Amino acid sequence: MKAAGARLWAYVRSYFSVLLVSLGLVAVVGVLEAATPFLIGLIFDTLLGPSAAPVLTIPVINARLSVTGFDGGTVLVLLVAVTVVKAIAEYSSANMISYLGQAVVRDLRNDVFDKIIYQPLRFFHFNPTGELISRVSSDVERIQTAASETLAEFLKQGAILIFLLVAIFAIDWKLAAVSIVLAPLVFYPAFWFGKKLRLLSKSNQQEMAEMANSLYETVTGNRIVKAFAMEQAEAGKFRKLTQRIFKLNLRQKMTHSLSSPLMEVLGIFVIAGFLLYARNQIASQRMTAGLFVAFIIALIKLYDPVRRMSGINNSFQQAFGASGRVFEILSMTTEKDTGHEILRGFTDSIVFEDVCFGYEARETVLNGISFTVRRGEIVAVVGPSGAGKSTLVNLLPRFYEVTGGRILIDGKDIRELTLNSLRNRIAIVTQDIILFNDTIRANIAYGDPTAGDDAVRSAAKAALVDDFVPDYGASIGERGLRLSGGERQRVSIARALLKNAPILILDEATSSLDTQSEALVQQAFENLMEGRTTIVIAHRLSTVRRADRILVLADGRIRESGTHEELVLRRGLYWRLYNLQFQDVTS
Repeated sequence: MKAAGARLWAYVRSYFSVLLVSLGLVAVVGVLEAATPFLIGLIFDTLLGPSAAPVLTIPVINARLSVTGFDGGTVLVLLVAVTVVKAIAEYSSANMISYLGQAVVRDLRNDVFDKIIYQPLRFFHFNPTGELISRVSSDVERIQTAASETLAEFLKQGAILIFLLVAIFAIDWKLAAVSIVLAPLVFYPAFWFGKKLRLLSKSNQQEMAEMANSLYETVTGNRIVKAFAMEQAEAGKFRKLTQRIFKLNLRQKMTHSLSSPLMEVLGIFVIAGFLLYARNQIASQRMTAGLFVAFIIALIKLYDPVRRMSGINNSFQQAFGASGRVFEILSMTTEKDTGHEILRGFTDSIVFEDVCFGYEARETVLNGISFTVRRGEIVAVVGPSGAGKSTLVNLLPRFYEVTGGRILIDGKDIRELTLNSLRNRIAIVTQDIILFNDTIRANIAYGDPTAGDDAVRSAAKAALVDDFVPDYGASIGERGLRLSGGERQRVSIARALLKNAPILILDEATSSLDTQSEALVQQAFENLMEGRTTIVIAHRLSTVRRADRILVLADGRIRESGTHEELVLRRGLYWRLYNLQFQDVTS
């Protein structure tokens, strides 16, 4: 909790001037709140019986205030003025704290998003999407409440508490000392409830993240759910999650609801004892009637911030529970850019030199991969599922770092090249097409938002997007679901065309299309590959027959290499794979 508080303070410190102004305003609120009981007491000693106390004396500090010159109207005007000024200061402080809290949460949310988006690809394999969304939205929302509304309430009530304590010590220090002795009796339950709520809050946030992930998977995979008639099973799984959340929320609410009544019961016993003591002081003429009234009002007012502090503490504990999950993300290291050279173009070749890779320390996915792709060549990589084809091409833009060997572009190790310059020279089109919930134009120009309409339309025409798009300003929906598979693929090809990178990776880009769509997409691919160095990953061997060279990958190694005709004549692994696919097509 201390670590989370320290990290939150680092964000608050950026707005220290705002915090100082807010503290000044809440101090004004506290002073005027403490002055109000004295003004009311003054009314009792002057307006209701001025002869009884011509001079108001505050014990301990021996402050003496002559009240003979005050009339009822003056006191009432002063009381009204104090109330108005206090209201203005309270309103201003609340707005200042709200600004501070919202600004802190904005910065925190931006930092979490930046930290996530700059994580290496490996990170997303081990962190479900729904949980990440929950951390950016739900968890930060808890912090937002604590950093704005709850913080404003804490500062205001804290100032009132301090100045009311000063007031009651000034009136009767013995009675005030007794209140300090009894304070642990009141505050210990608040500490216990806070600790309990912090644990419940963390558990609740974890369950909420799991629910968000379950909802995301069910919604995005709704076709599979329906195809396998799994609606009831998914609903049952979701109900189990909501039941766990229901129980946690109920426990959290019951714990939260119990804290205030318990504090109230403890508080009323303390106040009752104070009243009995004050009565004896009045009887022995150690206190005027006005001071007695001022003490009672201050004491009653003091009880309110003490009671509210319990709820404020609970809210802070819930925020600290949520902030722990947020700071887990912020503590992660981002993708390392070890490069220092800028790749300004591509003129010669790409060389894989004895490349090895494994996702885990003792795992080997690729082992001793060596081949060269000359500028302008089309090289296809084929093989059975799980052979490591996609992994191989993911190493080129450094989505993953090689664990052995090296990859060279124009003789330079890609680890020595900056990530931006490297990836700017590579265009990628994949089977899993990622389009955004925006217009067709925005999706085509995703890599270059400043591209003009002529450039966008030229890329779209080359990718045959013009055949089905009447309006480039039309929204295509989430993940482009308003378009067919072939249409989405052609939009992604247009995006790659507009990027105009010299190196092109096609990762099984037509494996999920029907024959008619594949023919249209292949024509678009031919336009895209023209004049570019291309590495093609494909399951359908018919799509790679025109490649300059075909690499056959199996068990993490290159087993065969050559043209389509050469590999068929060898009657090896490629020939067997080709015959299997040909038999599937003819049957």
